[in-house]
Order: sequence, then structure tokens, then C-alpha cells
Amino acid sequence: MSHVIGIDIGTSGIKVGGMNKDGELGFIEYEPYPLHHPKKGWVEIDLEGIWGRTKELLLKVIKRIQKIGSIEAISLSTFCNSSVFLDKDGEPLYPGIMYLDQRSKKESEWIKEIVTEEKIYEITKNRLEQGMYSITSHLWFKNHHPTMYEQTYKWGNLSTYILNKLTDCFVMDWTQSSLSGMYDVEQYEWSEEICEEVGVDMAKLPEVVDPCSVIGDLNCSDIPLSGIPVVAGGADTACSTLALGVQPGGVFESVGTSNVLTACTEDPSLLDKRFLNRCHIIKNQWLSHGAMSFPGAAIQWFYKEFLKEENESKEILESLPKTSPTGSNGVFFLPYMQGERSPIWDPNARGTFVGISLNTTKADMLRAILEGCSFGLRQIHDIFIETYKFEFENLQSIGGGSKNQTWAQIKSTILNKNIEIKSVSETGVYGACLIAGTSIGYYKSLEEASSLIENRTTQLIKPNLDELNTYNDHYKVFNELYPSLKQFFAKSMEL
Repeated sequence: MSHVIGIDIGTSGIKVGGMNKDGELGFIEYEPYPLHHPKKGWVEIDLEGIWGRTKELLLKVIKRIQKIGSIEAISLSTFCNSSVFLDKDGEPLYPGIMYLDQRSKKESEWIKEIVTEEKIYEITKNRLEQGMYSITSHLWFKNHHPTMYEQTYKWGNLSTYILNKLTDCFVMDWTQSSLSGMYDVEQYEWSEEICEEVGVDMAKLPEVVDPCSVIGDLNCSDIPLSGIPVVAGGADTACSTLALGVQPGGVFESVGTSNVLTACTEDPSLLDKRFLNRCHIIKNQWLSHGAMSFPGAAIQWFYKEFLKEENESKEILESLPKTSPTGSNGVFFLPYMQGERSPIWDPNARGTFVGISLNTTKADMLRAILEGCSFGLRQIHDIFIETYKFEFENLQSIGGGSKNQTWAQIKSTILNKNIEIKSVSETGVYGACLIAGTSIGYYKSLEEASSLIENRTTQLIKPNLDELNTYNDHYKVFNELYPSLKQFFAKSMEL
């Protein structure tokens, strides 16, 4: 039986798997990788290390599939974004600069002054923040490493680097380029106007391709296959959107290190600059991501620092909060552990407990984290409802964090939505496989491909109606916290 292979590189780990023509996913291999913090506010990735891990996992999956069938295509899903600077041989001249990186603040402010925020939004349908939109990291590299910038043959994202390793081609798909800060998301092309005004050498930009484009055949001496089409693929959340079959007007939640609400629309005029906005894999559809950076990371931080050394298993993350009442005995939490994206866009903001007393317990603090992350998600949810006029009763939920039923119950009540915890967990790999399968003729269209996936709801979480009013009152108080502390965060960072 023939198979396609999907490679999914997230912000902390790599997954590779295979899918047959019937849409059955298997052969999953996984390996984590570290982020590097060489200086305060800097976040980098070891590109050669990631490629080495990816190659090892890919070889394992290839061997497993070849025992029962053939391999017809390979495609890619990666997190977005990470600035990489490559020479003519596709070798990195510098570590990859992650979207979490804060080193390019001066470049961000300068671009806003030169181009204007209004023009940036008109073209890119996004705001501009250091690191998050890779044009700022691009200019930082040019300003601080001019010799290496001259040696750069192509700039790109992690996907550009991995696809080059597989095919020798230098490309970037449009789901990736649309978070670069220099791409016209309605015209589907690099913005010559922005690049000229800020001094980006457009010759160094990769060709932008349709995610379903076959960019070349596999051409890697370390991988014993030849003549296998390699398909561009897309950004991980876009691949997940495809795998879940989300249609225009639909919304879903992904819960991992971050917590993201994603909406799909056919009307780019609706896109709100408080969100991350990008082209979808399907042309003339756009995705809007309300992205909170660190909810899952905040929960893991609390476990590591206060529970793990007591030999508690991670099951305590569900059981302990249940021993604290609704409202966490008056404790509130802001989940901004290292700055925040949607909806406040403040790199200075930090995680904060408010309302701690001598009666406060670990259970109260952990429940406050779950409630604070859920209140932050409601802020994003309310903007979607108000601005996009989307109406939905059920919210699909995917990712490792979606399995925490206590947190899901709190979110369900705070949002007043039914939460569908889905059976499809490897949505990045799945999306990449669907793209590969469609590109080589398994399916007539991406829409047909996504409709074939068995996407069961493993559990339906309904709001606790007895707690609705209490949480509505607490939400009003939560909304006052960040505005009250905004100046404090700014001043504390100066210290």
C-alpha cells in the first residue's frame, strides 16, 4: 500500500509519520529539541541539530513503511517563524532566530517610523512586533552582521532550510511568508514597497510557492530514496486547520506551550491587528490567530517548581485545582510569563499573582493559573465574536493541553461554550500528509482530503451553569488587572 510522509517541526519537538490513501495515520516517531538563550531576550535554534534529528526520524519512518508498502511523497509542517540565513549550499551562517526573540526592538521601532504602522497593516494585514514578524530579525542581522549578510544567498524560515536539505531548492510557502512583515497577503507576493523602504535585498528572499506545490524530488545523499516528490507544505497551525476541516466562519483551539484560537475567513477586510493573520493553505482563505504565548508553559512552570519535587505525578494538575473553589479564593493570575501576544502585545508584561493571602494554598494558585489563562482566552474569544461576527456553540480543542479536563471545564464555563476534545492529535503531521496526498492525486481537492479524516470528539465538555455568573463577575475584575499594571511592567523592565 502506498503512503505519504508528513514532517511536523513544532517549537519544542519533531514528529514524523505516514498516512495511507484511506487517511489512516501511523508510524509516528518523535524527538524533542532544545531552544537556546545565549543572551537575555534572545531565543535561537540550532538548525543543524534540528536537521539531524529530523533526518533520523525520517529514516525510521521510511524503514517502517517500506516493510509494508511504498512512499509516494513527503511534505512539511513547521512552526512559524524563525529567521535563517543560508549560503549558496543551503548551510546556515548563523543560528535560527525564533519568533520569541526580542533582540530586534530598535529595528521594529525604526520600521514603524519609516513605513508607518498604517501602511504595514494595509499590506501585510498585521501589526509589527520584534521577532514575531521576521522582517525585524532580518534587519537586525543585516545591521549587526553586515559581512555575513553579504554572504547570505537566501534568507528564509526553518521550512526554507529543511526543504533545501531535502531538495536543494530555496522556497517558502505563503502561510509562512505572510507572517514575515513584508508580504502582501491579498496579492500573494513580496511587498516591493516595504522591502525598498527598509533596505531588504529582495534577491535574498526565497520564491513564495503554493503549499501544495511539488518543489522538487527528494535529493539527499543521507536518505536512501530517489524520485520522491517533496511538497512545500505549510505552517503548523495552518496544517492543523486543514486536518480539522475548519471552514470559513469556523473557530478552533490549540493548546500546548501556547494557547491559540484560530478563525478562518474568506474576507480579509475582517482581519484584526490584535491577532496574527496569514494566508491559509487554501487560496483566498485567511486565518486569524488569537495567540497567547505561555498558558501551557505557565502550568508546567508551576508543576516543575512547586509540585514535581514532592514526587507528584502530572495527574495532580487536574486533581489539585478541584480542591480550590470557583474564583480560587480571591487569587487572580496574569499568564504573561515572558511577554504576551494577543490581545495586549506587550513584551514587558510578566506573569503575576494578585490577591494572595495567608490563607492561599497551592491549589488556589494552580486554579488561579487555569482561570487566568481561560480569562485571557475569553478576551480573544470576545474579539472574534464582536469583530468577525462568528457564531458557534462548540469549540474544537486539540493539543496536549486539551487533555486536562479540569482546565477544559473551567474554559468551557468561562467562554460559555461546549468544548469538543478531538481524537485527532497529530494534526500538524496529518495536515502535511493531506497536502502531500492531494498534490500527488490521492484526493481531488484539499477540501475532499480533510473531509475523509475521522475526527471524533472523545469528550464533550459543557459549561457549568451554576458557575457562570461568578466567572462573569471575576472576568470583569481580570480585565482591570493588566491596564493597572502596564506602567509597572514597563518600569520594572528598565531595572
